[in-house]
This record gives sequence, C-alpha cells and structure tokens, in this order.
Amino acid sequence: MSENPTTTPPTEPADNGGTTGDAPSTTPPPVGQAPTWDGDFDPDRAKRLVENLRKERDEARSKLKAHEDDQKSDLQKAQESREELARELATLRKEHAAKEHGLPASLARFLTGDTAEEIAASAKALAEETGLTKTETAPLPGRPKPRLKPGHAAGDEATDFDPEAVIKAVRRGY
Repeated sequence: MSENPTTTPPTEPADNGGTTGDAPSTTPPPVGQAPTWDGDFDPDRAKRLVENLRKERDEARSKLKAHEDDQKSDLQKAQESREELARELATLRKEHAAKEHGLPASLARFLTGDTAEEIAASAKALAEETGLTKTETAPLPGRPKPRLKPGHAAGDEATDFDPEAVIKAVRRGY
C-alpha cells in the first residue's frame, strides 16, 4: 500500500521521559501550520506542557550560564568582580554624601560624580536647591526641668544660693 503524502501522521504523545508533557505530534508541522492535537483541547494537558517547557527553559538557561562561567578566564571573572565592587562603592559614597549634607536617603540616587569630591559637590548643590541643607539645631525641648531649690516651691522664681547673703540677712535680723 502506498502512503499518501498529503495526510498527516497520527498524533502521539512524546516519548522522552515525560519532560515535555504531552506534545501535539512527533513530527514538526510544516512551516506556517500549527501543530494538531489529538482530540479536544484539554486545559490541564496544555498547562502541564507549558510548565514542563518553562522548566526545561530554566534548566537550559542555568546550564548555559554555568558553561559561560566555566569558559571565562580568571581575568574576566576578576574584572566582573571589580566592576560590581565599583558600583557598590559608588552607591555607598552617594549615600554617605547624602547623609553628610542632610539629604534623605531616597535622594542619593540623584547624586552624580565618579570621585568622592564630585559626589560631595553634587550633594551640596542638591541640598541647596531643595532647601534641605543640614543646619545645626538646638535639641528639641523635652520635658521641662524645674529649677528646684531647697525652701522654694516649683512656681517660685529660684535664685542662686549665696551663703554670704544669708549670713548678712541673719545678722540684720531679716
């Protein structure tokens, strides 16, 4: 019996250990055509297929990254590490300059410059423009402290104790 080239082969599930789930067919469809499924659309089956494909994609990405890391020389690894440390140092310098000039930490990302001096100048300019310059302020008043002296009530005006004045007053007879 001769095989008709216009018929599509029957669809069968993929036999690859179940890593891709149910596949539409074992042979790829011709270019421009969608794969055919055997039977009606099954959402659970489609969900399993998508989950398995995503899992395979993530595994392939991690293998590729591991392979790329293995191929890098020690010099390339050191350069990448140096670049990462330089970015962290710049971030810390910006946060420090913002704190030194009285800026909130959220404004540190607006500071520019490569050196500590350039970043400090940028922080100073930003603080002046926003009116957030760091000023020395007196500590906020807390609970009032009464100046209590022996023999005086809290509302009386207290004067400093002068023993000489007391002796004179006693000698005068009050």
